[in-house]
Amino acid sequence: MLRRGRETVPVKFLSEANDADHVVRQLTGLLAGRGLVLVSELDAQLTGYLFAAIEPNFWNPKAILMCEIAYWVEPEYRGGRSAHRLMTEYCKRGNTMKTKGRIDHFVIGKTAKSPDLSFEKFGFTKMEEFWVN
Repeated sequence: MLRRGRETVPVKFLSEANDADHVVRQLTGLLAGRGLVLVSELDAQLTGYLFAAIEPNFWNPKAILMCEIAYWVEPEYRGGRSAHRLMTEYCKRGNTMKTKGRIDHFVIGKTAKSPDLSFEKFGFTKMEEFWVN
């Protein structure tokens, strides 16, 4: 599932990334508390994931952010409940972390090839677009 998600990224340096050891180290760090790993499943079948990292903001290191770094739902499960469940849980966990003072904000991104999702209904405000050359 990670490979299928990677293959849809519209920039070559990410879509060709294939360092399994690096990915395992990154996911281990997220699971160990440096972030969040969520998965969705239906009938014991994985249907999607959402990964986020917790880190200080570049411009204001006193502001701690949880930043989504990967959000994927298998194509055959899109339009169902998997994506919504992942977003709902991400927001629930983000709000809990904010209430407990662990983070100040949490953010989500969307690639150019992502479905046209509206994150406003989850309380997000669009801040910028991201371009790569």
